[in-house]
Amino acid sequence: MEELVNKTLVFDYFAGKVSPIQKKSIERWLAQPGNQDTYYQWLHEWELANLQLTTNWQNAFDATRKRIYTTVWINSPTEERAVRWWGNRRMGVWLAAASVILILGIGNWLAGDVIRYKTIETGFGETKHCLLPDGSVVELNANSRIRFPRFSFASESHIPLLSVATAGRQVELTGEADFSVRHLPNHQRFVVLTPKGLAVNVLGTQFTVFSRERRTQVVLRSGKVALTLPKQPNEPAMLMKPGDLVTLDAQGNLALKQTPHPENASSWKQHRFTFETTSLREIAQTLHDNYGLTVHIEGEELANRTISGAFPAQDANELIKLVADLLQINYHRDNNNVTFTN
Repeated sequence: MEELVNKTLVFDYFAGKVSPIQKKSIERWLAQPGNQDTYYQWLHEWELANLQLTTNWQNAFDATRKRIYTTVWINSPTEERAVRWWGNRRMGVWLAAASVILILGIGNWLAGDVIRYKTIETGFGETKHCLLPDGSVVELNANSRIRFPRFSFASESHIPLLSVATAGRQVELTGEADFSVRHLPNHQRFVVLTPKGLAVNVLGTQFTVFSRERRTQVVLRSGKVALTLPKQPNEPAMLMKPGDLVTLDAQGNLALKQTPHPENASSWKQHRFTFETTSLREIAQTLHDNYGLTVHIEGEELANRTISGAFPAQDANELIKLVADLLQINYHRDNNNVTFTN
């Protein structure tokens, strides 16, 4: 008889308390259209109620101290004697503390960012093609960085679905990147975290994430994603469908709208810039973000003038010249400083 899938059963699933038959029932339930939305909401609730454990240094100290003061019997041909590791009690306490500090220090070093995480980054004017351990593809735009677990990033091996709540496929993004996420047989989710607290939760889909100082934006081309704000745990997830564009504003609110050409958000992969009534002020910010340039614009009227269309540009100089030609204005570049004038 097919197991009835409800919140209680799925919560047990996340906690690793279900039988193989129940696991199969949940996997079949998750494969049905519409159930993934419910799954995301339940997973979010479960994670909030099940925080990760923290290290108990006191237990480690007590255990080490107990071992130090344990009597050890040594047998030899001439004598049998009881020996303590250290006879002086005060010295023993100091050595116990030093041992624990050393153990914890080594553990922290092994658990440090350099060992635990792999970081891929691009310089100004550089893009990079990245293949993640699970087979997902990331195209990293200029002046951007991703970080992900070096050893625990999930693969297609037999990893139980419950692991999505503890480790799994999690990427931290600063800058801009386009994702083609591979769907795994165990339906393990893929999460993109941004510096301003937006979490993009997916199973298998194609989308672009823009996360820089001025704004955070997600554009979905195919599949389905759920957006959550971990700093606002009581807020329900926002579900996106293909063609949706969601922006996170300075107040931490999500705004959704439709875009007829979601592929334009990643046109930079083909060295093409797509402008949709884009002001020169916004283009100046793109020149700063992607190429590290400081742009000066003469007057508010010029800064507010806009451009629309898709145009190829291989580097910063081509883009600057293109913008000047389209707006019929002058420009001057001095190293990393650019000035636009009428």
